[in-house]
Amino acid sequence: MDGQKYLDFLRAIKSGSVQKLNQLTDDKEANILDTTQEGNTALHLAARLGHKHLVEEIIKQRPSLTFKINHKGETPVHAAARTGKRDVVDFFINAMRDYKGIHIGRMRDKFGNTPLHGSVRNEHYKVMVALAENDRPSLHGINDVREPPLSIAIDMRLTSYAAKIIRLHPETLDDIGQNGQTPLHVAVKRNHFEIMSLILKFKPKLVRVQDERERTPLHYAAALGHQRMVEELFTEDPMVAYIKDDKKKIPLHLAAENGQVSLLNALLESCWDTVEILDEHQRNILHLAAMIGNVDVVQYILTLVEMEDLVNSPDADGNTPLHLAATNYHSDVTVLSKKSNVEIRAMNNSNRTALAIVKRSTHNRGMELQKHLTLKALKSAYKQKFITEDVFENPRLDDVDVEIPVEYGEKGRQMAQMIATMSTLLATFTFTAAFTIPGGFKNDNPDAGMAMLISKAAFKAFVISDSIAMTSSITAAVIVFWSS
Repeated sequence: MDGQKYLDFLRAIKSGSVQKLNQLTDDKEANILDTTQEGNTALHLAARLGHKHLVEEIIKQRPSLTFKINHKGETPVHAAARTGKRDVVDFFINAMRDYKGIHIGRMRDKFGNTPLHGSVRNEHYKVMVALAENDRPSLHGINDVREPPLSIAIDMRLTSYAAKIIRLHPETLDDIGQNGQTPLHVAVKRNHFEIMSLILKFKPKLVRVQDERERTPLHYAAALGHQRMVEELFTEDPMVAYIKDDKKKIPLHLAAENGQVSLLNALLESCWDTVEILDEHQRNILHLAAMIGNVDVVQYILTLVEMEDLVNSPDADGNTPLHLAATNYHSDVTVLSKKSNVEIRAMNNSNRTALAIVKRSTHNRGMELQKHLTLKALKSAYKQKFITEDVFENPRLDDVDVEIPVEYGEKGRQMAQMIATMSTLLATFTFTAAFTIPGGFKNDNPDAGMAMLISKAAFKAFVISDSIAMTSSITAAVIVFWSS
């Protein structure tokens, strides 16, 4: 077909006129069999535009075009469903009843999508219902990215679509989609409470089903902070709170990691013993909250009765919650270090304390401020806890290292006493020397009382040196006394 005839062909299809299509050439079949650059036949175009009469005429002349695919692998049924042409879809459904074993709702394009996928994704409710009622098992169709039509409806928050599919064919709730997740997982992740409740009504056992990461819907509800969902899922099966994912984390761990304080409280009220459960790295909820930097969660955990068992607990690497907070420069979380029962000098398996980790760490550009604030917070905690125990003598703690022996305070005090004694003796000697003038004094008028050697350069040097020595020694004595 030449260029002009091709354009006439497209105009005839767009108009929906059977007569115009037949008048193009004497060879009617040639027009019908030609395709566009995307591989669409006349039937594809007519179906997409919703020209039912033209669709009937084309199928009458060439029934095989019903199964012809374009470059995307789409049949004319896909085109009609995707664009929501209900009349055309109904015609295809009726026309295909005589073909045993062929279901138009199950035909797939090159991406594994059926016409049902297209009708849901493009929000054509009546088309979806027509296809589903004609062949309910076709609702089980899963495309190449493992999406059944129900999961698409839930993900797009199409409540009426999802509810209709569930009621038409409840078995679709057993379909496993992306990442091994059930429709209940998808509803929870999308915070779709109404659909979640409907799913639980039909398939309550789904509350315990784990996905590829071995996570239940409760894991996601806890992580995302969906309070109502957590309560609903927990009411359905309280024991789901103890199920671990592939990292040995329970829902409580994910709530702690994501700063969900209210959910922590709700879960612990009913399952208080879950606070003892550790993940694969032997970390408790305080470890996880401190590592992420969730100060609100940390402060909440510190109010728990079980706090005593958590604050100094080492993980698989010997790190306490304070170690993990320091490693990630979470200066706010170093509120831990100020708790009286937190051992801030605890060492991990690398013989490092939290302060040593921060001082000796290398950090990415832009982390200087976070490191400085964390270091300052830890030093302040050391100062508050140990200055009264004479562990540190230097109030500024500028050069404090974490492995300073306890004897340091005693040695510092002895050194201060020695300096004070020496400076006092030196002040006494210089003061005495000032009144014991070498050479004596003159007795003759008019110079009576003047030093005999006042005109000598060596005598002047002596007086200046003695004055400086006396002033310095007195100053040193005062400073040492004040510091003590």
